[in-house]
Amino acid sequence: MSFALPAKLSGLTDREAIADAVYRAVLAFDHADEALLRSALTEDVVAEMPGSPPAEGIAAIKAAVFDRVSKLDTTHFISNVRISIESATTAKLTCSANAQHVRPGKGFEPGPNKFMSGGFYACDVVKDGDLWKLKTWKANIVWVEGDMSVMAG
Repeated sequence: MSFALPAKLSGLTDREAIADAVYRAVLAFDHADEALLRSALTEDVVAEMPGSPPAEGIAAIKAAVFDRVSKLDTTHFISNVRISIESATTAKLTCSANAQHVRPGKGFEPGPNKFMSGGFYACDVVKDGDLWKLKTWKANIVWVEGDMSVMAG
């Protein structure tokens, strides 16, 4: 059974569709769904994560982050979403983010199998055809907990 809905949802307001871009992006990691990731990001997206050089383009993000993180058992949570619609095709979005990463199949085992982080995202969002997509994705991680080696895959 798939827990992922399709990229394009009907009946969303612009504000909801803009928020859905960041929801699709993080759910793509949780479901290891490359098509969902591509639906959430522009081809020339620039992502900035603390401690890493900026990743420019979907292929760079896929190689630097997605290919590793999507192999883990993860849950990403987005809250406190705020949106500023700048024009009919551009917007800014900020939100709080929590990410839980677990070695595959080890979620119910105690010990060094988990790594969690919390922080904030700031994104520029653009309308690309009938979907809103992230053009920039900046993360500010403010806390971490657990075994960082989980992130090594």
